[in-house]
Amino acid sequence: MPTANQTRCSKGLPELEKIVIATHIAETSITIDDVVYVIDGGKIKETNFDTNNNISTMTAEWVSLANANQRKGRAGRVCPGKCYHLYNGLRASLLDAYQLPEIMRTPLEELCLQIKILKLGYIARFLEKALDPPTDKAVSLAIKNLIDLNALDCSENLTALGFHLARLPVEPHIGKLILFGALLGCLDPVLTIAASLSFKDPFFIPLGKEKMADMRRKTLSRNSKSDHLTIVNAFQGWEEAKQRGARYEREYCWDNFLSANTLQMLHNMKGQFAEHLMHAGFVSSKDPRDPKSNVNSDNEKLIKAVIVAGLYPKVAMIRPSHSKKRPGVKVYTQADGKVCIHPKSVNAEETEFNYTWLIYHLKMRTSSIFLYDCTEVSPFSLLFFGGDITIQKDEDQETIAVDRWIVFRSPARIAHLVKSLKKELDSLLEEKIRNPAPVDWQNRQSKDCAVITAIIDLITTQEKPAGSTKGYGRTWASAPRGQHVYFNDEDDDDDD
Repeated sequence: MPTANQTRCSKGLPELEKIVIATHIAETSITIDDVVYVIDGGKIKETNFDTNNNISTMTAEWVSLANANQRKGRAGRVCPGKCYHLYNGLRASLLDAYQLPEIMRTPLEELCLQIKILKLGYIARFLEKALDPPTDKAVSLAIKNLIDLNALDCSENLTALGFHLARLPVEPHIGKLILFGALLGCLDPVLTIAASLSFKDPFFIPLGKEKMADMRRKTLSRNSKSDHLTIVNAFQGWEEAKQRGARYEREYCWDNFLSANTLQMLHNMKGQFAEHLMHAGFVSSKDPRDPKSNVNSDNEKLIKAVIVAGLYPKVAMIRPSHSKKRPGVKVYTQADGKVCIHPKSVNAEETEFNYTWLIYHLKMRTSSIFLYDCTEVSPFSLLFFGGDITIQKDEDQETIAVDRWIVFRSPARIAHLVKSLKKELDSLLEEKIRNPAPVDWQNRQSKDCAVITAIIDLITTQEKPAGSTKGYGRTWASAPRGQHVYFNDEDDDDDD
């Protein structure tokens, strides 16, 4: 709901009864002076982090006594009022005094990086001193994730990448996305994606216009099969409309169900990110649209590859569905098995994909496990910007695997060429992160530019597989043993 509509609830309505339906934001963040009666349902939708399954969850929980008192305080701000709690005295006596502290219900990677850059010692020992220390499992998982991201080494020391990630005011995966956008010359669109993932996407869905809003979002995707590029397209359209004048900006936002306030916030955040990059030495200007930092910003496939670089290993696999009731595709992740694409995604009802891999940022368990945002990505994107590559023989065929679980069949010559180029790219990017400097895209003869350009050409010119989704990249490999697991077509004959 746009801010303009939210503010209407504060306006008085003489001689009329006004009913305001609110989330728990009404406990503290807003005050409506003429509220006389409050009805407290006793529940709150709370985001938690399940360390056993490494997934965020959003479930309805009983409120704490502190929440209940805050809700009661909303009644009778300017005249006597009453609060009705929809639970009995026994339930009230069982309520916790306060909500679980945030440090105990959110991922800890960003906090761990701050501990290391401030030189506060070993992470677990420092967090033990907290008033409400997180569990050992949550701390261990955060450290493992940072090691996998190459932000920490095995001795828990900051790497060069970790040092830069700790200085960016975003979570580590988004920080890595920003750095790779700068290094690969597609800064502006990548900063748009990073800002939206850090804050929120600019779309709103008015009550009763859900289908129309979905259609506009789908139109803005321009068949990219990417929620992230949809936001880039929406933002660029807003910038163009804004340059034409305030009336055009309002019309553009209204027609496309976009919040101008959110877009302006994303614009401001992009400026802050670019300024951080300039001070760190990765770019030469604090302007996100500086031409020197955007020589590849029109290359959609490269932008998708950069998204892989930032968000990996958040990868899902697409399989054709053989269900008669629900034709289309099914989606799987290595950790969770079958998952769902969230209905708000532009890929929610997509039935034809060019490739069988998706990269995502937010995975959350509510009624099911949902991928809230996702982008279709090519095999070369995963090979060059995913994890470690190994070449192996599988059933008398050469295969090339990313972290031993994303497996592609490939001729031996191509597999060894990709592995060699990947090694060169990793070495180059590590050097650039250790010694930040803008890439000289004009000097095509330099080794740096030659390696990056060769990989960009491979990613950009990769042909779509014949038959699209069906029959392409059918293998799925489990990480620990390198043992391949195949999903047979018969598995999808159910009608669920």
